[in-house]
Amino acid sequence: VKPFLGFGTTGSGVRATVDARAYRSLGEPGRFVIAIRGQAGAVVGPDLLDTPRDQLFFSGGGGTVRGQPYRSLGVPVTRMLGPQFLIGGQYFLAGSLELRAKVTERIGVVGFVDAGSIGLDGFLDDFADPHAGAGLGLRYDTGFGPIRLDVAAPISGTTGDGVQVYIGLGQAF
Repeated sequence: VKPFLGFGTTGSGVRATVDARAYRSLGEPGRFVIAIRGQAGAVVGPDLLDTPRDQLFFSGGGGTVRGQPYRSLGVPVTRMLGPQFLIGGQYFLAGSLELRAKVTERIGVVGFVDAGSIGLDGFLDDFADPHAGAGLGLRYDTGFGPIRLDVAAPISGTTGDGVQVYIGLGQAF
């Protein structure tokens, strides 16, 4: 929970987020692991146009929906004389599922699917058309944590971009 104070043309309110994760080992401990994550967030207080832009939610990228470009999922707005653009939404839902498998003591592979939705007036605003991505990953255990390489493609939602590549330290979640 993070309160924010508006100045001038922006309102004051609260930005709340929750991130829940669960892990289950299958068979031999650590050999196969199912990992599940759920995320949600809401801005309470001002309406969308009075909410400071840095308090709004976007989705897409390695931390939410792999296979979609970073911050490419938001609320589309059409100007009277101009192109459509994205602003963040006041509501956010996302979920991820991974199956992790150790191939050797140091090398592992991961299959995953992520989905997310950004809402203007509620959590389920865009639920009928969520954005999702799926892919495969490779992990190399360095001893202090894995180096992660994920390759993902969009499976629903239209951002106009194709395959995305993510490199990082540690598991995605």
